[in-house]
Amino acid sequence: MYRKSQMIARMSLMLALLIITARLVIPLPLFDYLSLQIITVYLIYPTLGMKNGLIVTCSYLILGIIGLPIFASGGGYAYIFKPTFGFLLAFVTLPIIQSFISNKFNNGIYSSFKKNAIINICCLLYIYLIGIIYKILILSFYTNNVTSLSILISITTLIDFSFDLLLVLITSLIMLKLNQLNKSSSY
Repeated sequence: MYRKSQMIARMSLMLALLIITARLVIPLPLFDYLSLQIITVYLIYPTLGMKNGLIVTCSYLILGIIGLPIFASGGGYAYIFKPTFGFLLAFVTLPIIQSFISNKFNNGIYSSFKKNAIINICCLLYIYLIGIIYKILILSFYTNNVTSLSILISITTLIDFSFDLLLVLITSLIMLKLNQLNKSSSY
């Protein structure tokens, strides 16, 4: 019973952190944002595992789509048509991707900064693949000028990716410290 209560508390905490960090944004051109949310997204799987991580990320997406203003610029079903919604779709499935990739590295144990960084950068590439494809589809629907569209996407993606890469490396250090704390508290 205690373990169940502890997991529910962790899940609630991660959902709250996901909502808070989504709202900490720096707006960019082309309906884009820099946010600290990626740190929380990356910590969900190592903290909760794949199944509970999926429950949290799916709950976040569903709560935002039904209208709670928990995404970077609000919420509601119309958010599906925002260019950045593809990144949210990638966030939802990230616990599965993290589990798959981390299991290829020593049974999913995050034991070194290098290993954490490699896993996290692979996950970042996955997030950007889904996010950029979605962004291109949505923006090409709204505009017919492909040249200016590709220039804007290139510029904002470069800014976003650079910022997120820095956050991913910071998160890799945090994951290492959390792993060390979990090891020391289990003895």
